[in-house]
Parts: sequence; structure tokens; C-alpha cells
Amino acid sequence: MTRIVPQTWMPDVSMERIHLHWTAGGNKANSTDKNAYHILVEGDGSLILGDRSIRENARPITDRYARHTKGANSGAIGVSLCCMAGVRLESEYKNTSAPMTQTQWEVGLQVIADLVEKYGILITPTTVLTHAEVEPNLNVAQDGKWDITRLSFDATIKGHRDVGTEMRSKVAALTDRVAPYSDDDMPEDVKPPRFRVSGVAPSELNFRRSPGGEKVGALPERTVVERLGIDGEWWRVRTRLGYVGYVHSGFLKPVDP
Repeated sequence: MTRIVPQTWMPDVSMERIHLHWTAGGNKANSTDKNAYHILVEGDGSLILGDRSIRENARPITDRYARHTKGANSGAIGVSLCCMAGVRLESEYKNTSAPMTQTQWEVGLQVIADLVEKYGILITPTTVLTHAEVEPNLNVAQDGKWDITRLSFDATIKGHRDVGTEMRSKVAALTDRVAPYSDDDMPEDVKPPRFRVSGVAPSELNFRRSPGGEKVGALPERTVVERLGIDGEWWRVRTRLGYVGYVHSGFLKPVDP
């Protein structure tokens, strides 16, 4: 996958989370939108750079940061889809004059994949999440915000959990294609075998510090990992971004060579 976010938009700072929003406005970014988010995706898939640099939301946060998420802006990148004007209630999501387009959704996922790659963020429900997941996943009150719990182009996916799981699964698949895990110069017979997370959706696969030990993250469906070792039913694996931990082998399927 070729990066679509310009390198100059992604300064060299340490970031911890990515929050996906919608603007609750039209399909074009306006001045209010650009002041609130770092990167915006318009209805036709065009990318718009916000007025606030990602650097301004890094810890320690500045006084001119992008205020995209109440009480949870420090260390967090705000990505927003320009859509869903005029809708206040989730039950009325189809009544908007500016529905979310499938194109901007897919471009938004590519943006997140670029950011995950750049900032080395492990894809989990507490690090890559929608605004609607902030309150249940991070325990930070958001005054009833429900972006994103509905996809205008797919009525079968609904609710913060299902939308978030779909987002993380698709981003995981995209990051798998950003770059190879192991050095291309290594002989094939010595490269670690690769496996794909399979059979956990709509949940995620627990990523643990030791076999059956402390949970330190979760891997969404379709995440690809390298197997580094075996301890009974627990496998020591490495994600494409270099995180090493243990997962249950029953939810890993070989990746075709």
C-alpha cells in the first residue's frame, strides 16, 4: 500500500492514539472543521490538512491543540470524515443532507493505516478507535457523541462496537501491505512463518505479555503476525510494527506464501 498522507503532515513526535470522527457538517471541510481536526477526508476522498499540527497534541500538549475529543486530546490524533450534517439522533442517520460516502470511509481507513505505520501504534480498541468508543473504551465522558455508530452505505454494520471492529480489521489488513516484516534479503527458509488472526470477529484476539498472562492489547481480525516461538497452545508473535507478545494459537491461520 502506498502512503496517501504526505510525510510533512506527520511530524516526528510520539503519539499514542488515533480517534476517527465525523464533522456533523457537509461533505466539504470548513474553517471550523479545520480548526478541530488534524486530517479531514471530504466526500470525494480528498484529504485536507487541519490548521493544528499533530505536534501540538503531543505530550506535553500545547495551548493551541486540535480539540477533537473532550478530555482525551493529549497524545491523540484527530481524523474526521466530512459528513452527516443536520442529524442529531442516531435513529435519524439516514436523514442527513451529506451522508458518509464509501469512498471517504475507505480513504479514512488508509489515512489511519498511514498514521499507525508512522507512529508505531498497536491497533487495539483503546488506541485506534472512533469517537463513539472513547467513553466506553477509555472511560472519558463524551456527552452522547455517537460518531461513528452508523455507515450510510452499509446498514448491516451498526453500533460503536461493530463499527470500531470493522475499522480496526480493515486498518490491520491495510497495514499488512505497507511493508514486509522481515528483510527481503533473508532466505525464505529462515524467515519466521506468518499467520493471520482469524475467527475472533466481532471481538479481538487478546495480546498478552506472557503465555496466559497479563493482557497488554488486542489484535483485530485479519491482523498478520510472525511466529517467533511456541509454548504449548500459546505462540510468541511479533506484529508488523514490532510489538512482541503471546496469543492463543487457535485463532491463527497460516498466510499463503
